[in-house]
Amino acid sequence: MLHFNTTSVPTIGILIGAVFVIASASEILLASTRASWGWQHILDDVLFIGAAIWAFVHPYGAFWAFATIVGLLLILRGSLDLVTSINARDANPDWWLGLLAGIAEIIGFWASQQAFPARAALLIWVGYFALFRGISDIVVAFEVRHAERS
Repeated sequence: MLHFNTTSVPTIGILIGAVFVIASASEILLASTRASWGWQHILDDVLFIGAAIWAFVHPYGAFWAFATIVGLLLILRGSLDLVTSINARDANPDWWLGLLAGIAEIIGFWASQQAFPARAALLIWVGYFALFRGISDIVVAFEVRHAERS
């Protein structure tokens, strides 16, 4: 169980390293089955192995890099959700759900750009990001359903 304390930071860094190891194994399997893009999968494998080693050696650095990348993804995804939900006002009566998700994602960007206490709050925002991603997918499902009925 992760908590809002300094012991969670290296734990997340090590978990990031484990994810890179799993991604590396996936790339090896893909390289062995796809001849046309095998070189690209081998290159990805080398990059993932390097990232895993870095994350295991510097778990704090991996956490801070992860926080920065998630912050960037939150601002990009939040902006996209805002624009698409506002654009879908005429086609979807539930467009405001996407608008709320986009606003919450953009607020989450703030957490990745602050000092340690706020970046530690990023643990919660990653969970919220997954939740808002699900809400966004539900909104898209309503849009598709409404479009099929029209």
